[in-house]
Amino acid sequence: MHVPFLKLSISENEQENILLAIKSVLNHGQFIQGPEHNLLEKKVAELCNRKYCIAVGSGTDALFLTFKVLGIGRGQEVITTPLSWIASTNAFVMHGATPVFADIDNTLNIDPEHVDRLINEKTAAILAVDYAGHPANYERLVEISKKYKIPLIEDGSQAFGAKYNNQTVGSFGLVSCISMNPMKPLSALGEAGVILTDDSLLYEQFIAARYSGMVNKELCYKPSINCRMDTIQAAILLEKLKNYEKVTHRRQTIAQKYIQKLSPYVSFPSISADTSHAYYLFLLYTEHRESLFNFLNENQIEARIRDSILIPSQPCYEHYDSVELKKARQAADLLLAIPAHEKMTDEQVEFVILKVIEFYETKL
Repeated sequence: MHVPFLKLSISENEQENILLAIKSVLNHGQFIQGPEHNLLEKKVAELCNRKYCIAVGSGTDALFLTFKVLGIGRGQEVITTPLSWIASTNAFVMHGATPVFADIDNTLNIDPEHVDRLINEKTAAILAVDYAGHPANYERLVEISKKYKIPLIEDGSQAFGAKYNNQTVGSFGLVSCISMNPMKPLSALGEAGVILTDDSLLYEQFIAARYSGMVNKELCYKPSINCRMDTIQAAILLEKLKNYEKVTHRRQTIAQKYIQKLSPYVSFPSISADTSHAYYLFLLYTEHRESLFNFLNENQIEARIRDSILIPSQPCYEHYDSVELKKARQAADLLLAIPAHEKMTDEQVEFVILKVIEFYETKL
């Protein structure tokens, strides 16, 4: 039996609906900011309980424009997590800001107490990343943001569909940024992303910033780049929105089965109370990561070692490294991702469980 880590191919039923949506765009010909684009913004804003949604070309565009519009740059610092995809840090460093890395907590998200200790007169923002599908501790992060009057930015790219204290991902902080590329919980068939906010002034600035800084397509007050989302991707995302709750529920069901059956053998990152996990990744801690990784892949189960190099350990950021990142280093050394996507069959899930148990009971 072969168990892929992800299965990005589209079923025939999905293809029919998606092709109809694309055909509609081809017929009306509004390939940039057509009616599907505007409807997607409206629906995502409603789902995330935000006043405004700005569709952009990618999650990286969303982050890049956020720091641009907030005016965060040279001589300023942004406190963020060391455990993330590199784009989250690149987005503000490209504007000249300096990264300051806080350690993570037991959910693999940025530790608010470490954030509090790191704040100084140069701190311009806090960037939290909802890692692997689990929302960060926004109750505490919002308190810190208000206490120091420092904007909090949420990168909810890996956790669309998750909730924290009954609030949806995408609703936290001054601005939320979400990637919708093919690997994400809500996925386009290419690059796509959104920015979410409740601030009307920021909304107007984002609208200009995503189109080369143009206001009403005539005047440019602040130069920017073109970050607009194609209408075809918006049309595809509207189709995907119809089923994203089922996708999340299926991933949660698989995760619960893994936790139930595998807890005698491995441990898992914590899940906060009153939190629903989107399971962009299903991760487990193991002291035998290399051996288990090899064993699973030899048995046609595509396990993955993800983010094993922390951002401050990357060559371009190693001079910002910190000795205080103990939990992040442990996570980078011990975490293994196993398949837990919505297209897995029950038989595939049981096969993964069987092989992990076999490894621990017969191979060690």
